[in-house]
Amino acid sequence: MGKEVIIIGAGLSGLSAGCYLRMNGYNTSIFEMHSNTGGVCTGWKRKEYTFDGAMHWLVGTKPGSSFYKIWGELGVTKGWNVFNHDRFMIAEGTNGKTLTFYADINRLE
Repeated sequence: MGKEVIIIGAGLSGLSAGCYLRMNGYNTSIFEMHSNTGGVCTGWKRKEYTFDGAMHWLVGTKPGSSFYKIWGELGVTKGWNVFNHDRFMIAEGTNGKTLTFYADINRLE
């Protein structure tokens, strides 16, 4: 009998762990309570609208970065299109004022 690992959760971490364990000779079983995998990277469509389930920032989308290497090892970067927006996040306070977090570090300053 080989080495076996059970993983709870099919988000990015659980799926990545499962891939790396399989690459290193382990048998893996991944269990997810939802009907879709992906955790906070999950999106869905309803009628003509697309809903983003909370993913706002994914590290490692720039070629040459250390996380990009990981995505490549996992086979994710093949044929992907990454759209880098000028804003990372906008937070709105109870008074209606907003604080914008820009992706460009100089603009954020």
